[in-house]
Amino acid sequence: MTSRLFTGRCLSALLALGLSGIAAAAPVRTAEVEAELHAQHTALRAGDNLVGLRLRPEPGWHVYWRNPGDSGIPTKLEWTLPDGVQAGDIQWPYPHPESLGELTNYGYAEETLHPVTIRIDEGLDATTMTLQAEASWLACKDICVPGSAALELTLPLTGDALQPNPDWAHLFDKALRELPRPASGWPARFAVDAQDVSLEIEGPAREAAPRSIAFFPYANDLVNHAAPQRIAASPGRVRLSQTTSPYFVDAPARVDGVLVIENDDGTTAYEISAEPGSVAVVPGGAPLAAVDAAPRSAGSDAGAPALVLVLLFALLGGLILNLMPCVFPVLSLKAISLMKSGADDHGERRRQTWAYTAGVIASCVLVAAAMIGLRGAGEAVGWGFQLQSPVFVALIAYVLFALGLSLSGAAQFGVGLMNLGGGLAQKPGLSGAFFTGVLAVVVASPCTAPFMGTALGYAMTQPAWVALLVFATLGLGLALPFLLLGWFPALARWLPRPGAWMETFKQFMAFPLYLSVVWLLWVLVRQTDAQALARVLMGLVAIAFALWLWPSRGVVASSLKLASLAGALALAAVPAQKGTPPAVAQGAEIWSSERVAELRADGRTVFVDFTADWCLSCKVNERVALKSDRVQRAFAEHDVAFLVGDWTRADPLITQELSRFGRNGVPLYLVYPDGGDPVVLPQLLTPEIVIAAIR
Repeated sequence: MTSRLFTGRCLSALLALGLSGIAAAAPVRTAEVEAELHAQHTALRAGDNLVGLRLRPEPGWHVYWRNPGDSGIPTKLEWTLPDGVQAGDIQWPYPHPESLGELTNYGYAEETLHPVTIRIDEGLDATTMTLQAEASWLACKDICVPGSAALELTLPLTGDALQPNPDWAHLFDKALRELPRPASGWPARFAVDAQDVSLEIEGPAREAAPRSIAFFPYANDLVNHAAPQRIAASPGRVRLSQTTSPYFVDAPARVDGVLVIENDDGTTAYEISAEPGSVAVVPGGAPLAAVDAAPRSAGSDAGAPALVLVLLFALLGGLILNLMPCVFPVLSLKAISLMKSGADDHGERRRQTWAYTAGVIASCVLVAAAMIGLRGAGEAVGWGFQLQSPVFVALIAYVLFALGLSLSGAAQFGVGLMNLGGGLAQKPGLSGAFFTGVLAVVVASPCTAPFMGTALGYAMTQPAWVALLVFATLGLGLALPFLLLGWFPALARWLPRPGAWMETFKQFMAFPLYLSVVWLLWVLVRQTDAQALARVLMGLVAIAFALWLWPSRGVVASSLKLASLAGALALAAVPAQKGTPPAVAQGAEIWSSERVAELRADGRTVFVDFTADWCLSCKVNERVALKSDRVQRAFAEHDVAFLVGDWTRADPLITQELSRFGRNGVPLYLVYPDGGDPVVLPQLLTPEIVIAAIR
């Protein structure tokens, strides 16, 4: 009995050794690639089995992923199988980018196993199973060579527990680790504009900031594979943008692909399926693997160093905003109020500065909330967007005109409807200080000070709490000079003492307000037409008539006042026809992303000026730098193409382009030297800055 048992075990062992030898078929070798079929286990059984195509390119060669990129052909398998056996599709480990000249391909330059599931039906009457496949591939180096091999794998068919194939277990383990895992519970959305495909995924990289991130789409004609992926990543969220493919035709119903995230503990791939939605474009300057160089996002997503720097930019931008000509008329109102409070009344001055600061910050936060709400509803808006509305421009002209009449002494009005824009801003008390702060923000919005553009562009790509914090810090910077007066009374010694001269000074301060009204009317006619301008001028007459009647009492006077104000509002609210597109300067062209691409393809240096008629700093830069003789000669000498993107009226394409460069307002100046990558210039220009950039 014992001898028979021993003999049986020996025969079984010999049979197993013989069958395993059959499984180890010789690989097929070409000059470029070695190919071979292997199984995960030493035998097959009914149900699912894992078999892999092993490809090992020679050094310097590579084969291709399912989406080969700019060129190439994906590897294929054509199976010849016994009855009752089915083969699944190739399962693709995540690829690696392979660049050749100006082309970028996706594939494998190292030994890689491509797993395939083999399903065997129950009850097959066989002791061994032979699997045959014709493998074909394209191998590329500096040249490309197609290859193929007839491969075969024979294994025993058993009902016993399977044993791993020790010779190839490491290769199967590596392939299974590199297969993309389902990104379940990760909302993903995408957006496509004229120039970029943008993707946002919520959920990845929750633990720590990743070393690198890359997205490989399944669709071949979606993105320009050679263009760098611009990435903003942080715990809980990844956003990336990439230039669209030259062969891109129309936005797909969804975007599928593989997101590869490298952390300190390894690399993991996730299969992503994104639905259409609203996604902010990631600006330039964030290369494929330099994730930490991009702005961070989401809840605790905003990296602390980046957020602190942006808050500093917002504070400095708000502080510098006090020097902008669009803010000066309203600040003069506050200066009068402070002087009237008395140089020695530190308590009153401190309370007023706090009230003014509260008005500024509350208004900035309200503007941010409105922009967040509109952006969430799909609107493309930016800082100063309210000045793109003719109705808003007309109403602000009414308010400043009423303030000017009051300062001139031509009208006196107290509590009432006009207090919302004028009387409250003049009152020496806390309400006057608060509403002066509100008005300061309203008239400051057309201006983008240095540092401010970067901060606002960052804020509008972040979660709501980050955006609100950045805008509140901007308001603090705008209010800081008056806040310092309240906390450091010694600074008030620089203020003149109150006296009779103040009445003359008050009347003189009306003229900057009148000039602001003229500027607003000029903006209005550029946005609309002469008929709209005439209606608003009639509204100004109605405002003046109402203020002239303001001290009068009685039913008739009250009726006339209300009728005049209502008429002024009605005249401002009449829908206006858009005027003719603003004419660009001689020698300039109207901006479009397509025109920029054409000029860059020709190798020309391109200068792009994103501007608006209501942006006073834009106009100053035009007069001081862009239209100067020195700059115009330099443009002609270097054959510079000068393109103007006019944002006076709402233009979603310009808004998207501003966002792409991390800006949410104008001015923005770009130079593409010799058709190369864009360089962002400062927001305050000199001829020297422009000339140096185009050289």
